[in-house]
Amino acid sequence: MPSNKTQMGRRDALRVGGIALSLGAIVAACGNGREGDQGPGRVGYAPPITEPPEYAVDDAVLLRTVSSVENTIVAVYEEALSLKVLDAETVTLIEQLIADHQAISEEMGTLTAVAGGEAWECTNSWMMDRLVEPVMETIAASDNQAGDLVSLAVSLESLAAATNQTFAAQLSTTEARSAAIAAASIEARHAAFLPIVAYGTDAYIDPAVLNQEVDEDAVGLPQWYAVPSTFGTTGQITLVIGAPDENGTRTTYFLQTPAANSYVYNELEPTC
Repeated sequence: MPSNKTQMGRRDALRVGGIALSLGAIVAACGNGREGDQGPGRVGYAPPITEPPEYAVDDAVLLRTVSSVENTIVAVYEEALSLKVLDAETVTLIEQLIADHQAISEEMGTLTAVAGGEAWECTNSWMMDRLVEPVMETIAASDNQAGDLVSLAVSLESLAAATNQTFAAQLSTTEARSAAIAAASIEARHAAFLPIVAYGTDAYIDPAVLNQEVDEDAVGLPQWYAVPSTFGTTGQITLVIGAPDENGTRTTYFLQTPAANSYVYNELEPTC
């Protein structure tokens, strides 16, 4: 019975084998002795890659960075007050927070001078460009501006506390470490008090700490709590704000403690 399968004879096998060997030789020839740029290829025109400068990180840099974070928070709160959407009690609290952050910034400025650096009196440009400006634009178009501003304040206070907590372990002098820990304690209390002002006594302890379901606020967002975890955390902070889109999804931002790309190095000139 005839077969429908294609059969290959010895001559065909030799011919195919010869072609394979020839192709292998060509590939080998092209692969051997290659020279030139071993970097990743680029399509189209692109300017040469410029490596960022490497600046030293010392106590002065860390203290200048803390000052920049404190000044940034002050700028955010001043803009928040200008929206005139907060109730009187929250306005009074925000005004007190502004005074506290200004005092911390000034203290860090004094310690910066002691460490041989120049006090930083400006905001953190990296934070302003990549966080503050888009966040405030989102809040301006929000259907829940007052609630969003409280959420932002809790996030910023948590960020400031985490920053000082992190830097306290990196600073080299007892005086600077003590100042950072003291600042972290003040800002952690700020972050704890804000939810109580916003939600009352129901905002004392996050149910997640007790492995219970977390409540949502009036617009369906996870509620903030005075005690959000067992220990003070320095991890990423999630901020959900803004008007919902057609799918009911609001805008999410992530806040992280300063890193190499947002440090205020000694080589940087004031921008204010």
